Amino acid sequence: MEEAVLQYDVDPEMLASFLDESEESIATLDGLFVQLERRPKDKTIIESVFRVAHSIKGLAAFLSLGFIKDLTHELETALDGIRKERLCVDSETVDSLLAGFDELSHMLARVRAGRSQVEEESRIQQVLARIRRLSDSHAADPDDVSGREGEGSRPVAGPDEVQNQIIEAAMEADHRSGPEAGPAPGRTMRVSEEKVDVFMQYVGDLIEMSESFNLFQERIDSTSNGQLAKGFRDINVGFGQLSDKLQKSLLEIRKVPARNLVQKIPRMVRDLAHTLGKKVQVVMTGQEAQIDKSVIEAMESPVNHLVRNCVDHGIEPPAARQKTGKSETGTIAIDICESDDAVMLKIADDGSGIDPERIRREAVRRGLTTPEQAESLSDREVLQFIFRSAFSTAERVTEVSGRGVGMDVVRTNVESLRGTIDLESQYGRGTTVTLRLPTSLTALVIQGMLAGIGDQQYIIKLEDIHKAIRPRPEELVAVGGHAECLHVCGKIYPLIRLHKLLGIETEFTDPTRATVILAHTKDKCAGILVDRILGQQRAVIKDLRGRLADLHMIAGTAILANTRVGLVLDVPGIVEAHIG
Repeated sequence: MEEAVLQYDVDPEMLASFLDESEESIATLDGLFVQLERRPKDKTIIESVFRVAHSIKGLAAFLSLGFIKDLTHELETALDGIRKERLCVDSETVDSLLAGFDELSHMLARVRAGRSQVEEESRIQQVLARIRRLSDSHAADPDDVSGREGEGSRPVAGPDEVQNQIIEAAMEADHRSGPEAGPAPGRTMRVSEEKVDVFMQYVGDLIEMSESFNLFQERIDSTSNGQLAKGFRDINVGFGQLSDKLQKSLLEIRKVPARNLVQKIPRMVRDLAHTLGKKVQVVMTGQEAQIDKSVIEAMESPVNHLVRNCVDHGIEPPAARQKTGKSETGTIAIDICESDDAVMLKIADDGSGIDPERIRREAVRRGLTTPEQAESLSDREVLQFIFRSAFSTAERVTEVSGRGVGMDVVRTNVESLRGTIDLESQYGRGTTVTLRLPTSLTALVIQGMLAGIGDQQYIIKLEDIHKAIRPRPEELVAVGGHAECLHVCGKIYPLIRLHKLLGIETEFTDPTRATVILAHTKDKCAGILVDRILGQQRAVIKDLRGRLADLHMIAGTAILANTRVGLVLDVPGIVEAHIG
């Protein structure tokens, strides 16, 4: 039976602020606990964790969230024991505290959904009892009450004080990167994502209008009124610059630190390594890089899968590592860096690497290639089989992996974000996966080339174009399974007649009278036949809707400078569909 939705008798905005800040604070704890397990005497880490429990307890008490208050009270008591060195930090202690904060996260999520704080009261009682056992096993002197504020040691905070605590928690959560203090925070405010997205759509409309102005500028320049043309040009340039600045500023608003994507990884690796009997450490750099929040949300699951692969498939057991002269503790290195238009995320391990010969044999066994073809492939090319659906070389199926489900889904998810994934591995040395992701998924603005086919106009991203040529007759050849190819620039380019793929009329069927766009994708190249190149323009890509969303040849739509709707071509999808 579905649970009834509860209406908590507190101010909705104050409750929402409490939930937001509590969840953000708890999200930082996984990494802190992993550090605490390695440095159990580090007072800075202990104080950071203690403050989270103490703050949530006080606010929960004011908001009459009894179960949350009780749980955080027990967590605070145990953490106070660690602060005063009455409770030692070992794996059992950390496991119990993590279980308590996991339950707290679950309770906060239920409150946000309008449910009761606990689903089963017996479950929370078990968690409370487990944490109490930590404190009871190292009971404090009953006369010693210094250092911890008990339930009745101070009056319950009033509304103003609670609001101040929430604001302080927000500022701390937004700028916390671990035990080390960060730069002094500026003033902050919370705005719903929906409002920012609507604003971004308006900015996209401004950019489209700017391109229309550019087209109008060309017409004015062709008139005899030079003074009018110059005046409009100056205004148009200023408008274009302002719309660019507005778009870039708004994109910055949507960005959050990259640590939000990776801060749970150390805890996940710790738990998985314990399960598998391995020793693994995580080294992370670039956590302050700024990434669009929507990219972080979309990439959390794929990144977690890649890291689990490192622990399960990459890092060897301690004994096996020692036999090969390695440290018994494996290392997973995660590095994040940003540029103007992309974020690069590298996940590397110093484990066993991938055996290319084993991949070759498995690919042949599955009928994905012939023995002759497999031998002709480079090791780098062989690794691409890992991204095939259901491909796995695992000798056993575990709860972690081995079912052949994963890397193909990871690549699909990355490419759905208009990103790329690259895999490198040295057998016996380790594996590196590099993800290249867009800085934003909202109002994606591209520099595009306008291509005309018949009376239709299409947009091709400049980054997909290597060169545009008009081939000579002697450059047209037939190679292998491709009836039409171009031999130019020392390479063979299979010819793709775009008008046939799209089912439209064309002006030129003879490639020597038309234009061929030479396109390079990850490991393929092709020549795309169009009638003519019409120029360049910025374009705001809008996602396809309905049945068009299934067209792999189309990346989206955009408003052209002449206010007509144009299709943005997915060049990698076209090349893949034609060449395979």
